Amino acid sequence: MNRTGAAIVATGKEFLRTPVVLALLVFLPAYFVWLLGAVLPSTPVAVSLPGLTVETTLAHGVLPMLATLAAAMVVGITGLFLTVRSLDADGWLLLAGLPTRTLFFARTVVLTVAAVVASVAATVVLSVHVVPDQPALFVVAVLVLALTYGLAGAVVGVVLDRLAGVYVMLFAPAVDLFLFHSPLATETPEWAAVFPGRWAGVAATDAALTVDPNWGALAVGIGYAGVAAVTAAVAVRHAVKP
Repeated sequence: MNRTGAAIVATGKEFLRTPVVLALLVFLPAYFVWLLGAVLPSTPVAVSLPGLTVETTLAHGVLPMLATLAAAMVVGITGLFLTVRSLDADGWLLLAGLPTRTLFFARTVVLTVAAVVASVAATVVLSVHVVPDQPALFVVAVLVLALTYGLAGAVVGVVLDRLAGVYVMLFAPAVDLFLFHSPLATETPEWAAVFPGRWAGVAATDAALTVDPNWGALAVGIGYAGVAAVTAAVAVRHAVKP
């Protein structure tokens, strides 16, 4: 096995030693979406999407956003914990001759797997109440946003301690998706476009409620994920001390 494969396996084993976080990847999105899907009424509402308004019910309009929010929150916290737990070990691995880029790549692979698990879990439970019009695109959009927040969690893990970081990774996606980019929001400030939910989050909502893919928003969302990856790589590189 080459060094990259060994780093991925080692990171995976380290991640599996945190069963609470592992369980949250499936349990939190599933429980969150299932519970709210069971209690939200079928009140008619108008959902605002870029360029159009969709008439639907409250449950159908809100649940896709809540599924996206749950996945973003739990993967963001996963990225935080993965970074906090691995910084000291990375220093020793760096001394042993493993490049920082290999270490970061291994962390990103494991974080991507976590994002896939959370996104699929949220989508499966969402489908019990609301079947997305474009299920494959919905999963991809949720995955992109969840991974973006997971990488943001890695940056937060470098800057803050675990407790403060958890608060940030709960608060930031909630403000992004629930306040600024909720499908029920009628007036979103222009500067809120700096949040990733404006792109991958909106693409996910479009995929859930319409048959027309919002490729532009998804493409920008993927670009945000790339920027988050570069930022996280630089932050982790400077934080690791041999």
